[in-house]
Amino acid sequence: MKKMITVLFLALGLSTFAQERGEGRKDLSNEEMATLSAKRLAMQLDLNEDQEMKLKTLYMTRMDAKEEGREENAEKRAKMMEKREEMKEKREEMREKRENESEEMKTELQKILTAEQFQKWEQLQEKRRKGRRSGNGRIQN
Repeated sequence: MKKMITVLFLALGLSTFAQERGEGRKDLSNEEMATLSAKRLAMQLDLNEDQEMKLKTLYMTRMDAKEEGREENAEKRAKMMEKREEMKEKREEMREKRENESEEMKTELQKILTAEQFQKWEQLQEKRRKGRRSGNGRIQN
């Protein structure tokens, strides 16, 4: 039981520590983050000031490029959403047009065929629809 409690407190402490660690970085500007990263690497690799400044500049250009990429992606997403909406509207219009044409066809066929022939035609159409839904692409008899 004591081991379970110890493991529970350890897990809780680690998760709290992990959350706190990432929160501080959100408040920093790109320049501050670049400076921190450059200083950290300078200490680890024993870099001189010139190398540290070049590293900071490199980090800044990379962060700026990432931000520009995010903005471009947001614009692309917005355009794609607009296109999707347009396509959705077009599909709806096409579907309505097909339905109207189908109704017109039925009306014309009713004028031409007898009631018995029209009923038989509707049954054939229903078989054709079921054949399409089955996925094999063939009309089932």
